[in-house]
Parts: sequence; C-alpha cells; structure tokens
Amino acid sequence: MKKVFLLISLLSTFYLFSEEKEQITHLNGIDIWWQAQGDPKNPAVLLIMGLNSNSKVWSENFIKKLSDEDFYVIVYDNRDIGKSTWVTEEPFLISFIKTLPTFIIEAFVNAIFNVMFDENGRFNMEAVPAEYNLNDMAMDGLSLLNHLGIDEAHIVGASMGGMIAQVMALNYPEKVLTLTAIMTTPGFDTKGLSGPTQIFKEAMRESFLLNLLEKEEEALFIIERALTGSRFPFNENSFKEKAKMRINQGINISNAQTAAVGASPNRFSRLKEISMPTLIIHGTEDPLIPIDHGMSLVDNIPGAKKLILSGVGHEIPDELLTEIIPTISDHLKFN
Repeated sequence: MKKVFLLISLLSTFYLFSEEKEQITHLNGIDIWWQAQGDPKNPAVLLIMGLNSNSKVWSENFIKKLSDEDFYVIVYDNRDIGKSTWVTEEPFLISFIKTLPTFIIEAFVNAIFNVMFDENGRFNMEAVPAEYNLNDMAMDGLSLLNHLGIDEAHIVGASMGGMIAQVMALNYPEKVLTLTAIMTTPGFDTKGLSGPTQIFKEAMRESFLLNLLEKEEEALFIIERALTGSRFPFNENSFKEKAKMRINQGINISNAQTAAVGASPNRFSRLKEISMPTLIIHGTEDPLIPIDHGMSLVDNIPGAKKLILSGVGHEIPDELLTEIIPTISDHLKFN
C-alpha cells in the first residue's frame, strides 16, 4: 500500500510539473504564455526578455542551470510577441508597403531611419502614440506571479526586460526580492549616455528591410550577428536551431514595444529609490546599449554590484554561464 501511495505521489508531482511546462493564462486583460522549471517550493525567479524577443531567447541551458541552483524559474512571453496576445496588428501602411517594388521599400526604410535617431546618434525618444507602456508590461509579469500564488520573487530582466524589471523595483518594490538587470539602461535618452554603434544601426536598417521583404529568418541572422561581441564570434550554423525556435514561438515585427519604451518615463532620476539588492550584468562590446548605460545603473543604484563581461556584446553567451549563473545564484541566495 505504501508503494501505491508513493507512486500516486510521484505521478501527481510529474503531472504538476508537466502542467506547468507550458501554459497560456488570461491575465491583466491579455493571454500570457508561460512555463516554469524547478520545484515550486523553491524561491521564485521571474525571467523577463527584451525588445522584439520572445521567451526562447533565454537559452535552455540558462534556465536549467538556474533551476538546478534550487530556484523555481518562470519565463513568459511579453505582450505583443511569442505566444502571448499580439496587441498590435500589422498597420495597413506596412501591409501596403510590402506590395511595392523593392526600391520603394528601401526608400521607406531610409526615411524611417532618418528620424529614428537624434543629433547625438541616440534613439529618438520623443513621445509617440502607444497602446501600452512599460508599467503595463510590468503588470503582466506581476499578474503571472499573483496567478501562481507567489507574493515576491527575484526579478531578472534582459535589455527591455531589464527596463521592465526596474519599473517593478520602483513601482512595486514589495514584490521584488532582488533585481538583476542584464545589458539594459535607465533610459535611452539619459543625458550623457551613448547611442548604438553605427555598425549596429546599419544592421537594424538591413534587418528592417528584410522583414518588410518577408525574409524573417535572414533578418534575425543579421541582427544576431551584429549583437555578438568579439569574444565568441557569431556561429551561423549553431544559431540556425535557435532561430527556428524563436520563429516558431512567434515574432511580431509590428509590435508596439518600441513605442512602449518611448512612452515610459526615463528612470535615471529614480534609481536611488531602488532599495533591494541589485546586480548589473553588461558586456563591454554591447553595440545596442553600450556599457556606459550599465555603469550608470551601477553608479546610481545604492549598493549595486556588477559583473562586467569582457568582449561580450548584447548577448548572454552560453560559454560564460559557468560564470554568470553562479554570480546570479550567489546574488539571489545571499540577499
């Protein structure tokens, strides 16, 4: 009889984990795709990915290694990307542009990029109409935690996910045990901070054009190559499988996440309000959000610690997880 109860217990546990492997739940007015790995009894870690990136940008190794550190790791697709609700549909103008000859599409792309950056080469953050902002996106993640019955969690955000994580720490500090912000910024328009590199801007232009030509996979390769630092050169063959996973999860090239960033207040003046233990991780060769953005966070968040990755771009290389995961784990466990 004891063996029967043990078997039932094991099957129940397996069922629980399989149920949480991949789900879509209606939260905060939208459907959110999410999955969890690890024991729900362990401290929760919420991973938030960045702009135009679904949850599959987090490598399986990253998630597994973090859960192996005795954490309950939760990942989800932000609104407007992946398998979560696509709030923004493709505008009629974009649909029409796609039907035109290539030379006209190229002219359209050039016109867009002429107004995308200010005189200092930084992203032009002038207010634009937005269907949602970073606070709405923060509430998506917090609603997921509430759904799972988690009162507070360790928040780990990358790129725009790091911006969302800052908003959580500033506006909902009671929900945030620790903050880990990877390759991110207090605001693209923060005075004195650098804009993207010229090489990356050209890659953005080419990628945008390829997306309009409906060459989605080629566009993804162009961007990923441009984001990669010199320490671990871009490997096209190894990226093919990752690209398929990301595309299969869903990439909404018409999402309004960029507008959401622009519609949200710069956080620089509030960084001193962040009171929970904070870890900043940044690569020295980040071409999208240069390292001075990460150092600005380090210098202005009280007690913030840092992990600077030499020769690394806007990426989380699997080759460095033996350094990155223990650093994050120590940060979470001893705070």
